[in-house]
Amino acid sequence: MITVEEALALVDAHASLSAKEIQNVGVDLEGRVLAEPVLAHADFPSFRQSSMDGYALCGFSKNYCYPIIGEVAAGSLEQFHVGPGEAVRIFTGARVPDACDRVIMQEKVDLSGDQIRIQEEPSLGQNIRQVGSQIKSRQQVLSEKSTLTPASLGLLASLGIQEVSVLALPRIYIVVTGNELVQPGSMKNDVQVYESNSLSLQAALRREGFAVSAISFASDDPSETVERLSEALSDADLVLISGGISVGDYDFVAQALSRIGVETIFYTVRQKPGKPLFFGKKGNKAVFALPGNPASTLSCFYVYVLRWLRLSQGLTISKNYKRLALPIENRFRRALFVKASVKADEVLPIDEFNSATLLSFSKSDALIYVPADCAMLVAGSIVEIIDL
Repeated sequence: MITVEEALALVDAHASLSAKEIQNVGVDLEGRVLAEPVLAHADFPSFRQSSMDGYALCGFSKNYCYPIIGEVAAGSLEQFHVGPGEAVRIFTGARVPDACDRVIMQEKVDLSGDQIRIQEEPSLGQNIRQVGSQIKSRQQVLSEKSTLTPASLGLLASLGIQEVSVLALPRIYIVVTGNELVQPGSMKNDVQVYESNSLSLQAALRREGFAVSAISFASDDPSETVERLSEALSDADLVLISGGISVGDYDFVAQALSRIGVETIFYTVRQKPGKPLFFGKKGNKAVFALPGNPASTLSCFYVYVLRWLRLSQGLTISKNYKRLALPIENRFRRALFVKASVKADEVLPIDEFNSATLLSFSKSDALIYVPADCAMLVAGSIVEIIDL
């Protein structure tokens, strides 16, 4: 049995970056990670552009008066020959006529018929966005491993970039084991329970931007367990197994994984909940066998699986800390992941240390990490949390 720190280090060591794929720029790329830097295809703006509604001026008129010889709207291709001391009405985003060298905002102008009188002298180049003043052609606008946000997607669209290279999302396959499980909506007998882990895992994955390729169910039978796990490994980059990984007479997952050639990276962690956690690999495919108890399943997902997924997408792992609102006693001599609620700068433990129920988990938005060698955390301590 290894420590939490050792288990996390092994997850880090065996999380490799996903393959690259070319995708069209669109809202479905929000949250995806760039596999390569993005360079601008052209200068931006590509023409001299007015940054104000006002008047484009040709030189400075000492009497502060200019005749208006035309009007340029945003998107207009109309050209004007503007002579010294003349002006053109112009709007934000419109192309500034070649002869004009400054733009005065309309609030600084007195209009009389087809003539204006400016209230102050604008400086040379004032209110004109010069070609390439914001972005130069071939300039890097987004770096490799950048996460695509609404703003960065808008930036790509504004530059006319239609395709980018992103890290592929892993194909994820869930295998649920257990004779005692039935699906919600089905008839069950007095000793069966409704299966919930597949739904919880799907929802947690979707919230992080990942999708499940397939879900299969295996009874507590060695041959069927081998068959289902073989199918999953042939079709997925990441296999999540719920249940069957403990040491009971009907837990066949560990031996099934060995039979199909999955290398054990670690098995069992000195923690509560989630002691019987398995992590292994077959080639470039990863396998997490999660304890079947619902709270254990989710705890291990947030601590280990999500970490592997984020690292595979080139994301960095950062630690988060809060002040503890109430004391926590660790009488188990194992590391604890205590369900908790974050209130401003404090975190409030709400855990009953029950790995079989999701009741307290449903009220939680964080897990408090209590190291195995820590017997007591007093109120006011600064503790590490995992944000849910």
